[in-house]
Parts: sequence; structure tokens; C-alpha cells
Amino acid sequence: MRIRDVGIALGIFLSGWACGGGGSTAVAEISRLIEIGGASLAGQLEQAGPPPIAPGVGIAERVAEGDGRRHFTLTVANETLGGSEDSVALYALADGHGSIGELWGANLLAFAHSDMTSGAVQGLEIDVGNLGTRADVPVTGLNVFAIGPRPSDVAIGILNGTAAGAGGFRTGIAFRSNSPGRAVSDALVRVEPGFGRVARGIDLREAEFADDALATPGFAVGADGGVRSRTLATGRTSFACVDSEGRLFASPDPCR
Repeated sequence: MRIRDVGIALGIFLSGWACGGGGSTAVAEISRLIEIGGASLAGQLEQAGPPPIAPGVGIAERVAEGDGRRHFTLTVANETLGGSEDSVALYALADGHGSIGELWGANLLAFAHSDMTSGAVQGLEIDVGNLGTRADVPVTGLNVFAIGPRPSDVAIGILNGTAAGAGGFRTGIAFRSNSPGRAVSDALVRVEPGFGRVARGIDLREAEFADDALATPGFAVGADGGVRSRTLATGRTSFACVDSEGRLFASPDPCR
């Protein structure tokens, strides 16, 4: 369906509702399916695998080379100017009741196919920034809240899907910086004051490592639990001592 046809169809649909008729069945069907650039929604949804998907509202676009534009198939924009209430550009709610299958608040699919030779694929990109506000406004890329009387299980899970192969990631979490700036300037991982008591900090007991289990610029823990430290590596038998600031060091003499 061409963009002009979409506009006409939506105009007919809105006119029908404005007149109180609610639109015909054909118009209602058009309002639920919009295909742009020769796209087939059914064909694209088949890539998600069985069972087939029945979309409540379907929008599909096939992007071709040559028009010089970036294509955002579904675009939602929200600009708040002085409103004191909460504002959300895109809100999705999924409630589970009764004996059902799995439930997602949002499910994003992005694939690199065998004929893709350039570009990149991202399942989700979140762009945030403090563009100069004078107020102390917190800016967060991703917040995960657990709501309810019982604890939820996992805040962020990293899994591999096996429908098209073994899958998996080479790196679980990566920190990268674009020069001349830095992606993180304070702490890579930090627990804020008042966090409270937790059973364990980092639990890697069920993992198997071919190399170090923990590696830092001057300290490492091997896969077998052996510890290596630059400040303790003297090449000879030494005493392991702790200085007045709590730092561990190697000493040729007994510690005092």
C-alpha cells in the first residue's frame, strides 16, 4: 500500500468515526493493516517462527535504496513544555491472568541475515542526555523496577535462543567509549549508599573459565582460584604484608 493510499484510507476511517458510524468493515480492516513500500507483514512476521502471530494493528515497511532518508517505521514523539504531570512517549502494558503462556511487556526482534554486508544490528538503542539543564535532574539510560509484594527473579537476563542455531553472545556486558569522550567517568559498577543487605556480591561458582575468572590491571584470580598480584610478585620467597592503609604487599622481611 502506498503512503498516499494510507492517507486516504485513514481519512475515510476518521470520517466514518466522526460521523458516528464507526466505519465499514473494509475500512476497519485497512485501519488494522498498513503496508508500505511493497512490504508483506505476514511474510516478515514469519521470521519470528511458529506459532503464527495475529497482530492487532499491523504496520510493515520495506526499505529500498535511493530515497536518502532514514526510515523509522513507527515513530512516536512527545515534547513536554511545562507540564507538571508524568509524560510517556510510548507506553505498553501487558497483564497476565489465569493459565496462560509467556507474557512480554515488549518483544523486539532484530536479525542480521546472510546477505547483509554492512551496517549494524541492535535489538534496542536508548539515547539519553543532559543537554545543559541547570537543575539537578537525574538522567538514566535504563531503570528496571520490580513491583509487587513478592521479589521478582532476574533484573537483566542474558540468554541464547536456539531456534536458528546455538546462538549466544561473545561478550555479556561491554563498556566502550567514543573518543574524545568516555562512556563512564565515575565507576563501572557501584552500589549506592543505603542499598541494604544482600546475600552475595558476585557469584561465579557455576561458571567454568578457560582463563582468569577475575582480571584487573594489577590483580587476577585464575580459573582454579589462584591469585596473582603485581605488588606480590617478587620472584623469590617473600612475606605477604598489609600496610597502614590496608594495601597488600610483598616484603623480604617479616611484617611489622
